[in-house]
Amino acid sequence: MSISSGGAALEDGGRTWIVWGEVDVAVAQDVGDTLKASLDGRPKTIDLRRVTFLDSSGLRLLLLGGTAEEGPLLVGAPAAVRDVITLTGLEHTVRFAEADSTPASGDDDA
Repeated sequence: MSISSGGAALEDGGRTWIVWGEVDVAVAQDVGDTLKASLDGRPKTIDLRRVTFLDSSGLRLLLLGGTAEEGPLLVGAPAAVRDVITLTGLEHTVRFAEADSTPASGDDDA
């Protein structure tokens, strides 16, 4: 059993992933199957407004939300997330969008 300080939830029939907290190997293991089950051949919109940390396992999880033709749309990615993506040279594999004023949903206790 892992203890994680982050998580993810699905919205819009699985088209949107809401991710929060420290997205590390524990979170990737906890939510990976749920997120993978939502894959349908279309790129995902991933709300990252409440992410505080991202490691390589978390980055791999985010990249699952893309397709061969189009990367996932990362909404509200904080500097820590953008830095990891840039440092790994993967900025060309994702799309970035600024967050609107609508608060991110998702249950921190999920």
